[in-house]
Formats: sequence, structure tokens, C-alpha cells
Amino acid sequence: MSHLQLVKQNGKPRSNTFKPVLVPRPEEQAAAYETALELVAQIDDHLTNGTRHYRAASGELLRTLDQVVNAILDDTLVSDVKDYGYQRELAWAA
Repeated sequence: MSHLQLVKQNGKPRSNTFKPVLVPRPEEQAAAYETALELVAQIDDHLTNGTRHYRAASGELLRTLDQVVNAILDDTLVSDVKDYGYQRELAWAA
């Protein structure tokens, strides 16, 4: 076990029950919320107008806003199209 999981007290190991939580300040929360709303609006605009395509790491074309947001949350959204062989599709779409 790592040193984060065990804390020695009087030479005996015990589980560490402390779990730190970062609590953002209210102004940071508001700024993050506004930024997220702008991002979602921009993605929705791209999907509605067909100006940009989004893909998952599996290669699946994401067609709805829900799919794109879930891919962002699951960290499976492809960000660099060159690495996944979609360069030709982007060149054709442009």
C-alpha cells in the first residue's frame, strides 16, 4: 500500500480516512459555469450548422450534443484529428 493509504500511529499502520476536497470560491464557480455554458452553446452551434464534426476515441461520429458532452466528461473526445486519420474528412468538409 502507498503512503497515502496508510498512516503510522505508534508504529502501527492504520487507514487514512482524510479525503481533501477543493471547494471553489463563489466567483470561481460562476466563471466556470459561464464558460461551460459558452462551450456547450458553441458545440451546439457547430452541430446544428454542420461546421465541425466531433468524434470519440473509438472513431464513432458524435451527432448529438449529449454524445459530445458525455465524451468530454468521459475524456474520450478526440481532440487531434491527425492522430486518428480523419484529416481527409476535414479537408473535404472545408
